Amino acid sequence: MSAAGLTTSEPEAPATDAGGVAARQGFKYQDHVAAHFVLAMIADQRLQRVECETADDIHLFWKDGDAEFSEYVQVKTTENDKKWSQAEITKRAMTKGNSPTSLVEKSLLCDKGRTGALFRIVSRRDVNKKLACLTLQRDSRQRVAGASELGTKLAKKWSTKSANGNDLAYWAKRVVWQIAGEMESLKAKNLQQLANLADRHGANPTHSHADSIYIDLLRMVDDAAHASRVKDPEKKVITRAKAIAWWATHLQETQAAQQKTSKPYLIRGEAFFSKLYQLTEADIRRALTSYDARYEKKKWRSLQLADYLVDWLPEIALKASDLASVQHLQLRQKTRGAIRAIKQRRDLAADQLLAEVILHAVVREALGSEPIACKLFYQSATGLRSFGSAHIVHAEAGDELWLGRAAVARAASYNDVIDKVVAELAHVLDADFLKDERETILALREPQHLLPTTLEAAFLRNAPIDDLIRALCIPVLIGYDSAVLGGGYADDYRVRLIEEVGRAYDALKPQLPAALKSVKVHIFLIPVECVKTLSGQFAELIQAT
Repeated sequence: MSAAGLTTSEPEAPATDAGGVAARQGFKYQDHVAAHFVLAMIADQRLQRVECETADDIHLFWKDGDAEFSEYVQVKTTENDKKWSQAEITKRAMTKGNSPTSLVEKSLLCDKGRTGALFRIVSRRDVNKKLACLTLQRDSRQRVAGASELGTKLAKKWSTKSANGNDLAYWAKRVVWQIAGEMESLKAKNLQQLANLADRHGANPTHSHADSIYIDLLRMVDDAAHASRVKDPEKKVITRAKAIAWWATHLQETQAAQQKTSKPYLIRGEAFFSKLYQLTEADIRRALTSYDARYEKKKWRSLQLADYLVDWLPEIALKASDLASVQHLQLRQKTRGAIRAIKQRRDLAADQLLAEVILHAVVREALGSEPIACKLFYQSATGLRSFGSAHIVHAEAGDELWLGRAAVARAASYNDVIDKVVAELAHVLDADFLKDERETILALREPQHLLPTTLEAAFLRNAPIDDLIRALCIPVLIGYDSAVLGGGYADDYRVRLIEEVGRAYDALKPQLPAALKSVKVHIFLIPVECVKTLSGQFAELIQAT
């Protein structure tokens, strides 16, 4: 028994460090084979432990119900242009006394301990037709006749018997010849095995992280192979409990690594809005999109819209790294944290927050953008009111930076709100203002949680601000009291709503500052049945969360 209370093997002679342990140099292929069985052991509870260079190159201990048995694995890496043949596996070394030194005899002679032993040969090279039956699984009916015939020939060739009294006919019935291929192929198979195992446990390590896990696995089996059979026999044993503990540690590290580079904005959620109208005027770099919250049982969905917008609050108020670490048990906590951050901005009016959230939801839902979180709460160094939102929109022609303005307008104050928004847009292309915006983005952006972008050069502090302007799009969102929706449901309301939106766009477009002629401007018009009601419902839901 070892110090750990586990039987490592049962040799007739005392354990020595001669042979395998003393000749470990260059045995790296064998480490990959051992790694394969350790991964198999994690997935299969019948495999209880893997020993490296004890009774054989690799010694597997199986337990299936009440049955306990060993499987002795020899790893063969000898170079040869030919396939393995019966002559090669029965050839003895040139020694005095013609001792049983052939491959088949050395494998059989491992049968010293528990009865019912199994055998396995793992090789880089393939086998010829006469040995092909051994590559089939032991329970395959197709191998029975061939393995029996081969076993008879082997037993006639050599009468060697194991300590348990078994001959080569017994060996042929219970051996599997596994063709593992070249080392790179074996490594690739093991990495796929590792990936499948990770997937079963709900983990998804990156390619580089999977490589590091695999290197650690090779290190573990290499340490076991190097350990002394005399001084540290327990170190030569990798038990299933040890392998599972090792795997659990790497699963935790995988989860932590995933959080470090997780892309939280890849998930958009289910769409809420229905596209009402869209217009693109490429010649003047202007575009219009309008969305409808729609009716439900002839009642405009004001409360449903308010509830939908509350779901976006964590993205507006929390950093990407905070979102990446959210687990399902923390969702409410994270939402409350976002609302606390919002409440601390006492100067942020309820209508303004409502407008910013609508813009955020629309751009995220329609374009799958990646927002620069927390921007609404960042104090501008210049004192000028900065854009409330910033989104990276990925496009085939090149990524764009969307710096947005948003407002909601009640019927009585519609013209005043429009005038204010237009006035605020007048200075947005000033070089100092845009440099300040770039600094804000650099301070808040967490690239490790965002997809690669073509904007990196434009984000550099020493880059000309012209580079940023070329990639710029300014979304302007106006949520407004709609006369059509205010009049209640009608079967033709969408037709009349489109006409209303068209008139609003035609009126707004000429008012945009002349300074914006050089950049894209995308107008979002969101008709609302009653801005005051929606704003109140939104505020109540925030307070109740």
